[in-house]
Amino acid sequence: MARRKPNPVIIADRPQAEGALAEIAVINRKLTGIETDMNTAIDAAKAAAGQASAPLLARRADLENAVATWATLNKAELFMDRKSIDLGFGVVGFRQATKLKQVPRVTVAMTLERLRELGFLDGIRVKEEVNKEVAAGWPASKLELVGLKRHITDDFYIEIAREDVERAA
Repeated sequence: MARRKPNPVIIADRPQAEGALAEIAVINRKLTGIETDMNTAIDAAKAAAGQASAPLLARRADLENAVATWATLNKAELFMDRKSIDLGFGVVGFRQATKLKQVPRVTVAMTLERLRELGFLDGIRVKEEVNKEVAAGWPASKLELVGLKRHITDDFYIEIAREDVERAA
């Protein structure tokens, strides 16, 4: 494939800039139409897939529940000396899991208070981060003390007036 030298567009005066913005608005409108068509096609495909898979998902859930019920009812004899059994097309078993739960009538706030009172600070999760919203109001000297500085940028932006473009089209 041959290399191409880019041919940049150069805007020389205000009417050319206005023309460029009008063309950008037309391109944006066409892109919106393309994206709308794409989203419509995706939504239709998702709906068709959901409709086709619904009976299969329901049947799978029924079978999983039936196998779980069978394994639970026969747990004593099936899992006497092991935690799982191979049934040819898959393995079923019981995994032991430990979860921590609040004691009834004890709130999370009460637990946190007791953790602080007893000095179990490793049981409290705290995410520390710089609060840039607060620091934005500080003077430069205070920012410098903590290793921050203001960085001001002058970012270019384009706002296309959609209403004017639709009226012109």
